[in-house]
Amino acid sequence: MNTWIFQGNPKVFDIDTYIKNHKYIWWSLRQEHFLDKIELDDEVFLWRSDGNKRGTGGILAKARVVSLPQERPNDESANNYWHTQDWTNPYLAVELEVLHVKIEDGFVSRLSLLEHPILKELLILRLRQQTNYLLSQEHAIELQNLWSSNNNSTLLKSHSWEVIGEEIAIKELDKSTFLHHGTGIPKEVRRFFNAIDMKKGERREIVLKYRQRVYPARLEMDKHSSPRSRLLWKADFSDIIRNLFPHSYSHFLNKDDELLSEVTKLKFEKVSSSSSIYLVEFLSSIDSEVLIEDLESEEIELYEPRVEGTLVTYYGRRYERDPINRKRAIEFHGLSCKVCGFNFEEVYGERGKDFIEVHHVKPLNTLEKEIVIYPERDLVPVCANCHRMIHRRRDNILTVRDLKNLIDNKNSR
Repeated sequence: MNTWIFQGNPKVFDIDTYIKNHKYIWWSLRQEHFLDKIELDDEVFLWRSDGNKRGTGGILAKARVVSLPQERPNDESANNYWHTQDWTNPYLAVELEVLHVKIEDGFVSRLSLLEHPILKELLILRLRQQTNYLLSQEHAIELQNLWSSNNNSTLLKSHSWEVIGEEIAIKELDKSTFLHHGTGIPKEVRRFFNAIDMKKGERREIVLKYRQRVYPARLEMDKHSSPRSRLLWKADFSDIIRNLFPHSYSHFLNKDDELLSEVTKLKFEKVSSSSSIYLVEFLSSIDSEVLIEDLESEEIELYEPRVEGTLVTYYGRRYERDPINRKRAIEFHGLSCKVCGFNFEEVYGERGKDFIEVHHVKPLNTLEKEIVIYPERDLVPVCANCHRMIHRRRDNILTVRDLKNLIDNKNSR
């Protein structure tokens, strides 16, 4: 498999909107000496040049080749994105499936690549006029690692929606979710639900899975001339929302559009890229004062008089206990243990509300110096029991997946 960089100029073509709105796109092959080198399933990084705005250039999407090069007589499907009449001229192109987009946040900027010890030698940084660049194996590996290192970056924010990574979308619960058995889906978010190609009046059945129970739902395009898209669920799932958050339900029932002081969100996680099943979880904002109290209560155990710990332990504890990191991780992942599903509030009532321990997913022996922490990716909530089992043997610290598999294997006997 080859790895490529394909470049586009925003002065000529609206690259951002084209990539956001289409799962399958066409990209020109201007360097025709690559005609025989393009292969199906080749990896392609899509590059936006600076255009008229210095500092905006860089890699903003990842795709794969799904058709071999062919001549496009005209590109009517993309003509609205052209700022010139070039779309009317025949050109050689390949079809791509867009896999991952980082337009607003997390894209790999040209300026950052210039400072990279290996990728600073990329040809596109020295010879900017081409459209297609074939990467060496060394550059391909480095670029793949750099792209995946921040895989949970926000792809887009639209109204009360946020799409994160390739598999997660978060919806802020509002009046429609409490009162009208569903919510609108902005045009930019349709792609997350594989609904880009839905037609006016079309319906598609999907499944929401919450705590091992399934709830039928559907995606729906209305019949207006410019159709709007909605996600609708049945009364049983509405009952879940209303029973979990009775104060919010009463608020919207009686106070119309007045804003709530506490924000509750619903997280959707894809089972797979092609599946119509979405795992859902409710995320509540965490009271910062409660969080600090929990951290202070840990002091007794963490710092009782005994000889323990190294630089590694210090950094691990520091990042897990940082209030800002901890708060964001909990608000993103929720308050249930990612290993066994234990929820403190469900068992202990009010005393257990908003409590969970937070675990650093990277092996602590890799944290020998200060690093940037992404709470959504690097920190996960776990119950006290599972946290202790993960760290019980210093020479064999388990991953969350390792411990989950251990429990699953025991239960299957």
